Amino acid sequence: MKNKLSLFLILSVLLSITFIQCQKKEEKKLKTTKYEVKENYVISSVYTISGYHIKDTINNIYGALLVPISKLEDNNIDIKPITSNIGIQMQEFVDKVKQRKSEGENFIEIRPAYFVFHDNEIYSCLIKKTICLANEDTTKTYNTIIFNYIKNKLLGFDDIFNVNESNYSQFVQLFDKNISSLELKSLKQVDFNIETDSISFNIQGNNTINRYKQSIENLRPYFNNNKQFTKE
Repeated sequence: MKNKLSLFLILSVLLSITFIQCQKKEEKKLKTTKYEVKENYVISSVYTISGYHIKDTINNIYGALLVPISKLEDNNIDIKPITSNIGIQMQEFVDKVKQRKSEGENFIEIRPAYFVFHDNEIYSCLIKKTICLANEDTTKTYNTIIFNYIKNKLLGFDDIFNVNESNYSQFVQLFDKNISSLELKSLKQVDFNIETDSISFNIQGNNTINRYKQSIENLRPYFNNNKQFTKE
């Protein structure tokens, strides 16, 4: 049931994007094909990744939207924060394409790239977006959903870390020197994802992403709960 609901949500997003344009046309212009992806990404063993190929001839968009699909029928973990985020990013892309009105094809793929669970209550899902607007270079961006599915709460820097001005210099020195120039206020705005054994801060550059990683064990003294992020 959860699998069908996840696919229904993502298909609803796709159909809503072009509904206004399509409703007055005799032929439907948005075509989707369901498919399952088998790639070397880090995904929890009880999930797979599935979704839809997109071919939107109205807006000249093609690509894919992918979401986690549980392999267990009785899985009640809420992944709506992930599917909603992917849907919002897709809608923003469509809006941008419409504003540009450029000739040529526009490519987008949005998918989970690193989806792991910790402590029987938290998951971290790194979402990768690859786009190529007509006549421009391909760009990749990342954003993370960290969600406490027991408390139904999205988590940020201050929910995870006990870092303030007094201990910030020691904290930031655990990472690459290129990140040490950031002030605490700025670092709190940087996307980060929790991985199996480490935490990575993902700083977007010009068409690139710089990922600054440190092990969970080395970061443990700086957690609000120094027993958190045990592996599941």
